[in-house]
Amino acid sequence: MARWLIILAGGRGERFWPLSRMMHPKQFLTLMGNHSMIRSTRDRVRSLIGPDNTWVVTGQDYVEKVQTNLPDVPASHILGEPVGRNTAPSIAWAAREIYAQDPDGVLLVLPSDHMIKYQKRFQKLAEMALAAAETQGGFYTFGIVPTHAETGYGYIEQGQEVAHGIARVKRFIEKPPAEAAQEMVQSGHFVWNSGMFAFTARDFLGAVRIQLPVLADGIEELVAHPDGLDRIFPELPQISVDHGIMEQAQNVFVLPADIGWDDVGTFAALARHLPRNDEQNAARGHAIFVDSQNVTAISEGPVVSFIGVKDLFVVATKDAVLILSPDRSQDVRQVVQALKEGQHDHLL
Repeated sequence: MARWLIILAGGRGERFWPLSRMMHPKQFLTLMGNHSMIRSTRDRVRSLIGPDNTWVVTGQDYVEKVQTNLPDVPASHILGEPVGRNTAPSIAWAAREIYAQDPDGVLLVLPSDHMIKYQKRFQKLAEMALAAAETQGGFYTFGIVPTHAETGYGYIEQGQEVAHGIARVKRFIEKPPAEAAQEMVQSGHFVWNSGMFAFTARDFLGAVRIQLPVLADGIEELVAHPDGLDRIFPELPQISVDHGIMEQAQNVFVLPADIGWDDVGTFAALARHLPRNDEQNAARGHAIFVDSQNVTAISEGPVVSFIGVKDLFVVATKDAVLILSPDRSQDVRQVVQALKEGQHDHLL
């Protein structure tokens, strides 16, 4: 029985336009620190799982970028999807490939574009989850201890503690309205759903067979006929692992995690982590602030200057500038959609 890492790296990162483009999405950006987000994800658990036991599921267009960012991961372990079908098919494909090599293997599943400030805390929790999956079976997720009443995340209600630091999952809750989120956070019984998991390949594939038999059949066909990828994969059910497996499975557990986690899904999320001066201005790249407050500037080259403004995000690349109100960072996709409709493909 070995341990295996599955990194999910298929996202398009449209809310990070113009930094993120179709051929260079968010997971390959260096938003914090000195490495790309996918490289940071791989390095975060290097002490637990080596690169030879790492698999990456990404889009076909990104296979070479994954190889460049993770040169020590075997090329045969990088699975390129012809189309996105959400996380359940992605994990099922990688899990089935691992199962063929190691039927008793235990899997740690991580998105490629999350930030975790307290690395050692997470490593300890990941070790706990992997060990529990190895010895007890079941499905384990990492529930982020909430810092505020966030409406953009799903929540998990914790049940009875079954071991130190591990509780049974009572229920999963969709992204709630603000009032419900506030009540859940105040209760102390709820955590954010991080989208990070641990389970054995055998348990996961067994749950797929029971709960998503069409997906199970499709994955078996794909493994038997890998040359049929472009035909088989687009016909797989499009469903998340949360809806397809975790919400229906038996023996689902959560590890409350106070690890400085952020999915860095928007510029507003990124802005929370940038150092700020006395006027609450932050810059990544070259920026000048004159009589300005609470401005976030991100530049890939041009000097960006501000005079007498406040509460503003500006993102500048060599061919595009985004000027954004901090409370509208979820709406960057509307700009991307407008560019698509205007056939400005060179800017995407």
